[in-house]
Amino acid sequence: MKKISILLSIFMLAFSSMQAQYWQIPNPNANTNPGGINADDEYPVGGGLAATWVTIQGPSATPVWSTNQTLPFAFQFNGAAVTQYKVSNSGVLTFDVATAVAAPSFTKAALPSASIPDKSVCIWGLGGQGANDNIVSKTFGTAPNRQHWIQFSSYGYGTSMSDGSNFCYWSIVLDETTNRIHIVDNRTGGYAAAVKVVSAGVQINSGSAISVATSPNLVSLAATDPTSADNSYYSFIPGIQPAFDMSVTSITTAPYQAVGNVNVAGVIRNLGSTTITSLTLNYKIDAGAAVSAPLTGLSIAPLATYNFTHPTPWAATIGSHTIEVYATNLNGANPDANPGDDSKIKTVSVMSENVQRLPLFEIFSSSTCGPCAPGNTNYKSIVSTKPASEYVNVKYQQDFPGTGDPYCTTEAVNRRNYYAINSIPRMEIDGGWDGNASSFTTAIYDAARAIPAQYKLEGTYGVNNKTVTAKARFSPLFNAAGAKLYIAVLEKRTTANVKSNGETEFFDVMKKMLPNDAGTTVPTVTIGNWDSVTLNYTFNGNYRLSSDGTTANRINHATEHNIEEFTDLYVIAWIQGADKQVYQAANLTSLTPTGTEDFSNTIENINVYPNPTSDVLNIQLNMKNTDQIMASFIDLNGNIIESKSVKMDAGKNSIQFKTSGLAAGTYHVILFDSKNNSSVHQVLVQH
Repeated sequence: MKKISILLSIFMLAFSSMQAQYWQIPNPNANTNPGGINADDEYPVGGGLAATWVTIQGPSATPVWSTNQTLPFAFQFNGAAVTQYKVSNSGVLTFDVATAVAAPSFTKAALPSASIPDKSVCIWGLGGQGANDNIVSKTFGTAPNRQHWIQFSSYGYGTSMSDGSNFCYWSIVLDETTNRIHIVDNRTGGYAAAVKVVSAGVQINSGSAISVATSPNLVSLAATDPTSADNSYYSFIPGIQPAFDMSVTSITTAPYQAVGNVNVAGVIRNLGSTTITSLTLNYKIDAGAAVSAPLTGLSIAPLATYNFTHPTPWAATIGSHTIEVYATNLNGANPDANPGDDSKIKTVSVMSENVQRLPLFEIFSSSTCGPCAPGNTNYKSIVSTKPASEYVNVKYQQDFPGTGDPYCTTEAVNRRNYYAINSIPRMEIDGGWDGNASSFTTAIYDAARAIPAQYKLEGTYGVNNKTVTAKARFSPLFNAAGAKLYIAVLEKRTTANVKSNGETEFFDVMKKMLPNDAGTTVPTVTIGNWDSVTLNYTFNGNYRLSSDGTTANRINHATEHNIEEFTDLYVIAWIQGADKQVYQAANLTSLTPTGTEDFSNTIENINVYPNPTSDVLNIQLNMKNTDQIMASFIDLNGNIIESKSVKMDAGKNSIQFKTSGLAAGTYHVILFDSKNNSSVHQVLVQH
């Protein structure tokens, strides 16, 4: 009987060990968060972090546990239900809340370790001692697919305390239903590589743990971007790794396409334990019939990825479509063991033609914001190398930090609230990319221009004393609904709003939106046709320099203005969808004659002939330097009949416009160089 008991005990121990396990999926440089449902930015408590996070532990000079926290949904750790957890400021979360165990020290070690309680998740080696170091929590999503996040916010590493230049953000994430655990490397700044290291993993007990490779010296890969754009994460999945599990991780086909053949491309990942040598690749458009193709001669090792392009292109038609991609018949007829992550679906908008996009760069800044100065400097260093005709930008001066910028307006604050922005410096690109202007790069600039436009957009403006008149013409390239037209009057350069951040001049400052920040609903227009909106605004009263950007001191547009120079105003426009995506932007063309003196550093002389003209109009330019010249032929109603952008070398150059098909009358030719200097010439067409 005793032997039977011993054998039974051994069997039960072996069975328990067999069940007590996780397998791991590393996602270094994933550039996203697990599941994609947490879109909150990574900022300190009270310094930009969304107010919906709950602080569960503040800083402490010694390792301490938080109070016990109740999980918001049913969760199992290692196959057993748990309902509470506590977390230490040394980077350890444990579900063993009943056992009184001292909080682990700030000095990390390899897992498993007797210093770590049973049933724990570790980012051991963090150190929450600094004044802004907090552990916060928040639940995202809807049942039964919620995530509970526990984030170490503005933390230090070990005994290396955080400060204004050295900080880190890491998180532990618990998945509802799947019981998966994720360790997220959110953000690190300042620390040397030898310091920003942790021991990351899941510890079952003092004799069993699953660690992330290179622990206890796992180096943080995240940079300083407060969004998830530079995040890495490591996932722990209950059970045994299946033999066959192929997941589509992304569809890389661009979200905006022109009519015609479109390649369906993406990335698949082998999450199974067997190397994949063949599979069937499938895609469906709008949940229709599957388009399938066998792929052979593969060698996709466990956890490796494979970049695919489906052999059969999609014959895309105008409209919004969904693409679903998935793999079947793994190594023959083997089914996928985890259908939940097999496929990926992406929405793609197909336009009637491919039109160059002018990206809209919206920058939220203030002369009282120290970090805004380097952000503005970085932004300017990139766009100053590009022709001004390639992009559209606007600066919204804000009412914080402190009392804010004197040129803050209520419309600028409303625009910030439109994006739910709660921190600056901040930059939005076409209503999608959201980050610090210090993180803006040439690659990001190029990527924004590479996306085709969804609208054609052009227009003109004039400034007569204190009255601004703007006309925007637009033509949709796809079936859009709910879009709005926004028009903004900007001042090219201001200096009177200097405050405390070291900046002495400010560029492209928004002074008024027409008619206001709510925009104008774009009327329904058939694809291929044009419509237009004309708006005007007269600035009232006299100039006043506000003392700050607080509500009480802001400019009242009904009685006053804050325009330093009316001759320095210009107008931009953009069309934006209900989903906040900007479909196209435009720098409107000035109808105010400027002569040729602005071109003194670029052009020796300009000759427009014959004038009057009947057949062809020639524009001859004697260039001092190589530059990009934009020429627009415009009628008296402000309609752009034709525009040409030409790169011209030093010496004689020419541009031609055909006038034979035009009605007799008066027209204008407007020329721009890459610095947005302009010259207007009146032309008479006779037949």
